[in-house]
Amino acid sequence: MKAKVIADADSLFLELQKLFQWADRVDMAFAWAGSDQERARHWKAMDLAKVGRAVIGTAFAQTEPRALELLSAGSDRLRLVINSEGTFHPKVIVGRKGEFARAIVGSANFTGAAYTSNTEISVLLAGSVRDGNFREIAEFIEEHWSLGVPLTPEWLSEYAKAWEAAKRRKIVVPGAKLEISSISSLDMSWEAYFALINSQHNRPLAAGNKVRVFGDHPSYFNELDEADRIFASHERFADIPKRDRHILMGMGESSGFIGNMSAAGFAKQIVNDHPEKIGIALDKVPVAGEISSNLVEDVLNQLTALKGVSVGVASRLLAAKRPDLFVSVNNGSKPQLARLIGGKRVDTVKQYAGLLQKIWATDWYRSGKPQDGIEASVWERRAALLDAALYEQV
Repeated sequence: MKAKVIADADSLFLELQKLFQWADRVDMAFAWAGSDQERARHWKAMDLAKVGRAVIGTAFAQTEPRALELLSAGSDRLRLVINSEGTFHPKVIVGRKGEFARAIVGSANFTGAAYTSNTEISVLLAGSVRDGNFREIAEFIEEHWSLGVPLTPEWLSEYAKAWEAAKRRKIVVPGAKLEISSISSLDMSWEAYFALINSQHNRPLAAGNKVRVFGDHPSYFNELDEADRIFASHERFADIPKRDRHILMGMGESSGFIGNMSAAGFAKQIVNDHPEKIGIALDKVPVAGEISSNLVEDVLNQLTALKGVSVGVASRLLAAKRPDLFVSVNNGSKPQLARLIGGKRVDTVKQYAGLLQKIWATDWYRSGKPQDGIEASVWERRAALLDAALYEQV
């Protein structure tokens, strides 16, 4: 038997893809499974017609209902482990072709995060189906298949409610950023989102730095208070003093929270010497009230048409002016934000506008304004403060 260690998500995905292409039959046993509404790449790599046995756990309501529905469709291939002694926690998938077998065994569940962003380690085994290790894997899957229960529409309907409730709680350990694998990672209630932002305060970064949400300079709240003061005092961007224009760009006396644009040379020159060019577009955005998607795209197109003004620079200015609507795209947030739109870098107006639509559609974003003072202040800055939960020092 040959063994190969797999220690990164891309290699894991490639081995899964090759396993499905090679095998005549595939069996699996996983604690959790998810398809990210059929968009995840591991799900697209799966040839469902080849799946003979799928034994899937339901502990903590982590398995996606849609994944169960798809696995059960058209064939008697799915068994659920609803009750077990301890948590049903295996992660194994095995393919067979004639007298040969391949298996991936390790830490990775059958979820989008496992095959894109998680830190996982697995072992690829290859050899004869008569090898004792493959026989034990087959016996394990068959045993739990026989102990599992088929999916019924009635059970799935009730389970979907439990899954939604579990998803909305979105527990994040203090000191940890929110780990994003897809837009579903942002599915949570306002209460969960508020708790998430609170949990980011004093989150440690590299070189002794910390995320600071609340308090005096440097903090997200202080940064956005300063931006609010500046825009409230000047109707036109061109009338803002240079010192304050620098703050809005994340430079000078700014803390740099929600992005630092000091490296954007041509954009700095425009802000310093020709602020009216920025103002032609930015002044169209009111300091309060709703704005249309068409206006957003128009402003973004005008800003990014200026030499050196990237989506990152434009989003920083927009997040400073309307933190309830816009999130900053900066080097620290860009890797995580990219996962919200399918792994693509957020570099174009179309990509950024699509990102905003996804954020604006979440439950926490669409919730009504709370009565509590601190909670209401977070709500008024809820889009821009997403940066606190996603930022990683680079």
